Order: sequence, then structure tokens, then C-alpha cells
Amino acid sequence: MAEYLTQSRPYAEAIFEIAEQDNSVDSWIKDLALISTSFQDNLIQALIDTPDISQREKAGKFVSIFEGEVSAKTINFLKTLGQANRLKILDNIILNFLELVAKKRNQKNVVVSSAFELESDQLEKIKLAMQKRLGADIIITSAVDKTLIGGMKISYEDQVIDLSLKNKLESLKTQLRN
Repeated sequence: MAEYLTQSRPYAEAIFEIAEQDNSVDSWIKDLALISTSFQDNLIQALIDTPDISQREKAGKFVSIFEGEVSAKTINFLKTLGQANRLKILDNIILNFLELVAKKRNQKNVVVSSAFELESDQLEKIKLAMQKRLGADIIITSAVDKTLIGGMKISYEDQVIDLSLKNKLESLKTQLRN
């Protein structure tokens, strides 16, 4: 997986540079989001993974799915990837591209995990606090993790702020043993 991330970086940087020059970053984000959601489909994965057809034919079938849905530049990019046998790393290319966009726009992705679904006003308060803490625009995502028992865990980049009841109980257990 790390190998795919390394292989995908030059492609992501290339489309980011093109998007910056053309002032079409948002268009690329929209196109790549559509393509990324297609990777959830088992038929798409089977097409990409199959050794039974040539790369040229595989690329043609894959590209035909998106014709009329995405820009001509995105179609050309998909053709290039397909012919270079790089469709397998497309999801990683998209991740690298989105990281470059977030860095350029001073955005940080923050994941808030809690034992129960958080309300929108709670998420907004967390978002504002994280904006103040990180000095960046925050893109917040929430997730439910029943193992936390209560409280929450806030993750961004390689940092974790663990405010969960599970963590507090583990700390108490450790203190009592010592």
C-alpha cells in the first residue's frame, strides 16, 4: 500500500499542477470524487483487477464509464493511466491529489469518533475549536465507534486527542495497578 502511495505521488502532482494552471482545481475534485465512488463497485474492481483483457481494452472500458460525466482532461488522464497499467493506483492518486489541495488551501481533515452520533451544533463547536488550535480551515468528519463507551476521539494528521471514557478507564486501571 505504501508502494502505491509512492507510485501515485508524481501523477497527483502532475494533475495538481495542471489544475492550478487552468484554475480548475474544483472541477478536478468533482471529477475525481465521482471516479473514487465508482471504486466501491465490485464490477469496477473486477475490471481493474482482471488479467484477462489487455491494458488498452481495460482502459477503454473504464474510460467509457465516465465519458460525458467528467471533463475531457480527466478522460485523457484516465486513458494515460490505463495505458500505463496504473488504474490500480488511481485511488491513491486521488488521495495524494486531495492532500495537495488541502495543503494549498490550508485545510486539515479532522475525524471525530464518538460512541454516539454527534449533533451538528456539537460538531460545529469542535470544528471552531480545532480551527483555533490548528490555524487552518477544518474539514470535519464524524464516525461512530461504540467501543469508546462515551466521550470522543479527535484525529488529524498523525495526532489523536483521546477524550474517551474508555481511555480514562484504562488510565485509572493503570494508576491503580501502580
